[in-house]
Amino acid sequence: MSLQRNSIEVEASFTNIARTRLETPQQFQDILEAAVPVVIEKADFGDCVQKWTTTYMIDRVGHDTQVIIHEGQRDSENMDFIAKNFCYVTQSFEDVIRRAEAGHRVYLRSLSRERPIDQPANINLDFPGLASDFHLPDQMKSVQDSLFSSVLRVSGRVNMWLHYDVMANIYAQVVGSKRLVLFPPTDIQNLAFAPGASSSSLDVFSELSSCQMTGTHPHEATLNPGDILYLPPLWLHAAKTIAGPSIAINVFFRNLNNGYAAGRDAYGNRDLAAYEKGRLDVERIGKRFQELPLATRHFYLIRLADELKLAAEGA
Repeated sequence: MSLQRNSIEVEASFTNIARTRLETPQQFQDILEAAVPVVIEKADFGDCVQKWTTTYMIDRVGHDTQVIIHEGQRDSENMDFIAKNFCYVTQSFEDVIRRAEAGHRVYLRSLSRERPIDQPANINLDFPGLASDFHLPDQMKSVQDSLFSSVLRVSGRVNMWLHYDVMANIYAQVVGSKRLVLFPPTDIQNLAFAPGASSSSLDVFSELSSCQMTGTHPHEATLNPGDILYLPPLWLHAAKTIAGPSIAINVFFRNLNNGYAAGRDAYGNRDLAAYEKGRLDVERIGKRFQELPLATRHFYLIRLADELKLAAEGA
């Protein structure tokens, strides 16, 4: 009887992400203010859902156009950013699309074609032959006004590692189907994120019923062509291709007026400036206590941590 009770206690309870139709700009603003994920069904984001066959995309992009992809290991669907169990490979767009269609462990996250190191991706500049087939729904004009990047994603049979994004984003599913598992920001301490890391090695698709997931609040959605997922900032998430290839446009936008990290940020995944500066402050504070006995150091640093916790809770 005791064993059965323990098993029930560790099993994570799923919440299905709400699904809706988007009719007015105000409805979208309400979604943003609620700050929880929502799937928008039958969204009007252009002709891409009807047009983007393999042949069409190859013809529009160019058979020999070179792109950089993540190539995973043959014996594992899971890509792990921490373990780096993948390699970066340059291949033709045609090869990538055909390999993804065949279920290979390939993943394209498009980069700026002209300045991949310091410029964010922009589908209008990077894939002009496809760009006219996609547009944001009219009700999402506020996204266009604060747009940071627009990323083409092509996935074969791979799982994207658990991570969080600092900016809000919308994920428009064009081809194939994707399963996403999301966790609220408050779950981060229970999901094996190392201090300062924005990614975790935890395989949430395998571990959802294990003790590693105790205390988490997973949300789940399956995206099909024509669906848009609104993903609020800092929500932890992982993705799994369930019918492929999976092809999507991911649009990141600034939801804050200021506070983002200064300087180069092509991926848009640098933490907020206050956090980056705070980590430097923490390092300096730690050094001030290095010469003290271990027990004394532990005593005072834990007290300081408690003060930070009070600040986090608004006390």
